[in-house]
Amino acid sequence: MSLQQEEERTRLNRKISQEAIALAVEGRWEEAIAANRAIIERFPDDVAACNRLGRALIELGRFAEAEEAYRKTLQIEPNNSIASKNIERLKDWRGVGSLDSNKARALGKDFFASTIGKTGIVALTNVTSLERISEIGIGGAVALRQQGKRILVEDEAGKVIGELEPKHGVRLAKLIQGGNRYNATILSTEEGGPQLLVREEYQHPTQTGSPSFPPTQPDRLYGHPGRASPVETPPIVDEGRKSSALRGMGQGDTDEPVAEDDDRSYLEGFTMIDEPHEAERSHE
Repeated sequence: MSLQQEEERTRLNRKISQEAIALAVEGRWEEAIAANRAIIERFPDDVAACNRLGRALIELGRFAEAEEAYRKTLQIEPNNSIASKNIERLKDWRGVGSLDSNKARALGKDFFASTIGKTGIVALTNVTSLERISEIGIGGAVALRQQGKRILVEDEAGKVIGELEPKHGVRLAKLIQGGNRYNATILSTEEGGPQLLVREEYQHPTQTGSPSFPPTQPDRLYGHPGRASPVETPPIVDEGRKSSALRGMGQGDTDEPVAEDDDRSYLEGFTMIDEPHEAERSHE
């Protein structure tokens, strides 16, 4: 392939990739899936397109297909941090594969919310009835009730079926006492213990800067230029959505402030190598 042909190929790849990114930023996930699959068909080794495809599939609750997309990434680039992290995350979401598409899609919207501190997967402890939890089933709603430093979990009849593990329960109890509101959904009833998906529905103004689920150290490092493939940074971030996401981030109860750079994974899988005008100048 001549240098001119290679440049044309690069420009085409950049153009169609930017179109796929735009679809994702607008939340047009079905079209984003089609666009990224078309890119992969033309450029089979496009890691970024595989990651964007995984992201779009998760948003629609198509978790098994998303895992396939991320595994394709790892075939091409075994150390890719975006793919490996999301495959690990998907291990906690396998039970949702049996849900109908509407419920799975609703949960899919929460998959990436944990990266901005609004959603977390929390173990259910002191379970009173596994049978009742199974009856409610994956995707079923349960209620949270603060009791001192504990968060009790109740079914629709107000019967306690367990409580949130203290690791998260103590923090959420404090935030609820401060005015925050949460809802919860059963995410897993399988071996290893039941798990809930807990979402922050409302953050009281006095709790600004206290994320419900502070990022772990890997989350803070995730997406850092030194830990990700160059073609996956910087992320493409819709400033309107990003600013609203960042309002929930902050120092909270941790000693380390959460920098704006930590929000890189909010639109993880979206990529841009160069701005078009910069790339074209580099070829001149």
